[in-house]
This record gives sequence, structure tokens and C-alpha cells, in this order.
Amino acid sequence: MNFLNQLLAIPLGYIMKFCYWLAEDILHFPLAYLFALLLFTLITKILMFPLSINQHKSTAQMAAFNPLVQDIQTRYRNDRDKQNEELTKLTTEYGYNPTAGCLPMVINLLIMFGLVEVIYRPLTYMLTLPKDFIASLAERTISLAETAGTTIASNNRMIETYIIQYVKSNAGAFSDIATAYANEFKTIQDLKMNIGSINLYEKPELKFGIALLIPLFSIATQLIATTVSMKSSGTQSGEAARQTRTMLWTTSLMFAGFSFMYPLGFSLYWGFQNLLSMLQSLLLKKMYDPEKMKQDILDQIKQKKKQKNAKRTVAYTDKTTGKTVEKEMTANEADRIRLQRAREIDAERYGE
Repeated sequence: MNFLNQLLAIPLGYIMKFCYWLAEDILHFPLAYLFALLLFTLITKILMFPLSINQHKSTAQMAAFNPLVQDIQTRYRNDRDKQNEELTKLTTEYGYNPTAGCLPMVINLLIMFGLVEVIYRPLTYMLTLPKDFIASLAERTISLAETAGTTIASNNRMIETYIIQYVKSNAGAFSDIATAYANEFKTIQDLKMNIGSINLYEKPELKFGIALLIPLFSIATQLIATTVSMKSSGTQSGEAARQTRTMLWTTSLMFAGFSFMYPLGFSLYWGFQNLLSMLQSLLLKKMYDPEKMKQDILDQIKQKKKQKNAKRTVAYTDKTTGKTVEKEMTANEADRIRLQRAREIDAERYGE
């Protein structure tokens, strides 16, 4: 998983580098890293918008299919094979796909874990500083920490945040390294990953303070965004609504945990992500009304069932007389005859 996070962090780091460069060097914003996180969220949201449209449509589709699925599960609750057979028919004949809307959620998680790595290692992924330079800084930081009575492992995930802290508080201790890498060293000194006294590369603590507002902002917007999404996607009643509410609380609890496991920058990103998701849900509801889409799907299912139940004249060979017989039958009846005949041919050719 750590290798995957690092792999994902490479392209995401370049996006963050562009966002931070725009905020700091071009626009000269006082809260450059905060703006960079917001811009990063906006860019990834725009890139994922086509997938979000598919997810919105899939949710409306699921709202239409849920009553049919529940009916099959209830009717064949004691016959698992028959239940699976009927669900397969629902898939092949009417386009039911329970996993159609999962891809955007998976991609969101991948972006989230990749960005966490970027926040932990801004020198590597956002500033793209030379590896040997970072290694020298890490070695000196560990030595300074030991002198102060603190042990920092070389493979500590937060090693780069420790480097930033020591460089900013005790730049003189790195004078020899700074001479060899003057521009790179100044880049670290000028790095602004903070809001006032709050460093966004640090983890939040469960104690009263202004920093606690950041993870609370993430959790609150998560609850609101999921509620708005549920109301905008046409899953407000029945079993679908119950499942969505369960997902709401489960997801919110999960991200509440993440908000205190990861640096404050993650909570800000996720809060921005939630705010944009709310706006996106309202926009998609305007573009693709879920109730209308649901009704269109139900009408299509009704029309297909009507066509399958409509009788038509079918010619087939009577196996007893060998004569061609014409008979009115439904599409299902014709399919059964074809299947039976195929089985008979196989039995004649290969034996029982």
C-alpha cells in the first residue's frame, strides 16, 4: 500500500507544485498552501466530472432497479441458485449493474491516499528537491533531534516535516548543506504550509484549540455533503434510502478517524472536496433529474417486458412427426424451446 501511495503521489505532487507556484509566486497569496489545496481540489474535481455524471446516472438507475431486486430476493430467498439466475436476467436483459457507480469512489480514495503522501513529503513530491539533498537534511535533522533528546527514525513517515521544522527554527545548523544547495535550501525556508501558528503538515490533537476546528470542518462538511448527495440522487425512500443513510454514517465515522490520523492539510482538502461535492450534486440534479431518469428506466423495463410477453408466430420442427409447425408463443417460450432443442442435440452428439 505504501508503494502505491508513493506512486500516486508523483503525479499529484506535480499538480500541487503547480497550484502552490500559482498561489505563491504568481498571485502572492498570504495563505499560499491553503489556496493551493483548494485549487488542487477544484482541478481533480473537474477532471473527475465525467465519471461523476456516470455515477449520478447509475444511482438513479439503482433507485429504479432496487424494488425489482428486492422482489427477487424475497421471492427466492430459499433458493440461492434461482435468485442468482433471476438477478443475472436482470443484468443481461435490462442492464442492471450494481457496481456501475463505484469507480469515482475508488478514484477518490486513491487521490486521497496519494495526497496524504504529498502532504507528508512536500520536499519530495511538491517541491521536487534532489534526493541526496533531502537525505543530507534528514541525517542532520536526526542528529539535532538526538542532541535535544528526541529520537527520530530515518524511515519515519514525517521525516520531511521534521526537516521543515528544524530548518525554519535553526537554519544555522545546516549552513554547510545550505552552501551546496543555496536555492533549494531557501525554497524550504520560504515554504508556507501554515495558517498563522497552525502548521498544516502536523497532525491534529484531541484538545481544545483553533486547530481542532479544521478536522471538525472536514467531518461536518462530510455529513452535509452526503445528505445533499442522497437528496439529489433520488434515493430518499425505501431500502435504497436506508442503505444510503447507513453509508452516510459509516463513511462519516471513517473520515472522522482519518481527520485525526493524518495531517491537518488532509482535513482541509477533504473539507474543500465536500463543499465542491455539494455544489456538484445540485448541478447534476439540474442537468439530469434523477426522478425523470428513474421513470425513463422503469418505462424501458416495462416496454421490454411487454415485448417479451407479446406473442408471435414461430416456426419449429416437431421432433415426433418431423414436420414444420407454426405456433404463436412469447419470446420466453421460444427461448425455452430453443434451449431444450440445443440440449437434445448435445445429448445426441455427446451422450447424456
